[in-house]
Amino acid sequence: MKPLLPILMALLGAALGVFFIYKGVDKHFLTSCQSYGPDSTLPQDYINLMNVLCSSGFTKVVGFFEILAGTLLVVPRTRLLGDILLLPVIFTIFVFHLLVDNRPDELIETGVPLAAAIVTLTYHYKEWRFMIHGRR
Repeated sequence: MKPLLPILMALLGAALGVFFIYKGVDKHFLTSCQSYGPDSTLPQDYINLMNVLCSSGFTKVVGFFEILAGTLLVVPRTRLLGDILLLPVIFTIFVFHLLVDNRPDELIETGVPLAAAIVTLTYHYKEWRFMIHGRR
């Protein structure tokens, strides 16, 4: 089982990278920011915040970092850097959906990549522990 774990982690990291490259490209080119009307069933706070994030261009910045982190995750040598860059982005997206949106499908859609990022970061613990403990 031990030789299988590095392969599974590489596949998980690559899949996470491809997913976030797609999500970042989607924010830039495929889907325009959606504006919600008064007849929407979404919470008003969610609608207001999404309108501000879209009109300010903040979603484009998030999309850029998703593409950058996804690209770093796909390349094996830079996978840890991509994971470190991606974790705050996906955590913020998850907390946004948890506190403001709170739709179960959105929590799953953001929670699964968050869990995958945490698993891949935990797998690379030996590589980054010196940042915390000061030794390898």
